[in-house]
Amino acid sequence: MTAPLPHPEVWRASELAAPAHPVCPTGWAALDAVLPGGGWPLGAVVELHMPAPALPWRLLLPALRTASAQGLVVLVGLPLQPHVAAWAAQGIATARLWRVQPRDEREVLWCAEQLLTCPDVALCWLHSQRPPLAWIQRLQQAAAAAQRPVEGTGWPAPLVVLSRPSGVETGGGSVAPLRLQVQVEGAAALCVRVLKRRGPPLAQPLHLPAPWPWSEWCPS
Repeated sequence: MTAPLPHPEVWRASELAAPAHPVCPTGWAALDAVLPGGGWPLGAVVELHMPAPALPWRLLLPALRTASAQGLVVLVGLPLQPHVAAWAAQGIATARLWRVQPRDEREVLWCAEQLLTCPDVALCWLHSQRPPLAWIQRLQQAAAAAQRPVEGTGWPAPLVVLSRPSGVETGGGSVAPLRLQVQVEGAAALCVRVLKRRGPPLAQPLHLPAPWPWSEWCPS
């Protein structure tokens, strides 16, 4: 008899798990090589930690470019605003870019939950200074329930990104299946540490060549 396939939530500690969600390439071959399924999980929360007040723009540029070709890209509660002309020069369809500035973090979550019910949203990026565990659980549930009509190579679910300051932890951990820490290495590179993935720990950080001048991003 053929052994039954393991449940997607179960994997050997020494191996990367089979993807529990559809994935899309990150745009960074070295990063794809260490992520389950080879990319960003869709329909799940991706946590990106970065020193305040910076945001991981450069890491997300390839995904932003791809998402804007598929639907709306919505930025919710980000403390910095993108340089729209620079984004357009990078191939991001800025006509499909929405920026929402809620009054507080409770409204950030509420806005994200409502946006994820819209099939036109391809990428939802929200920011929180100190999200409680229950807050992240609700976001994960909304991401898992989100669906998009699939046409050709279209994404079947949105990419949901939660950025938060490094070093600000919430008791109880996080239900996000993927957590990364991003640090800038000057104007030419990024250092990415995998804090959590469905697989064995990754001891060494990744150094990604990302020649993008940080001065292009201006505060709101």
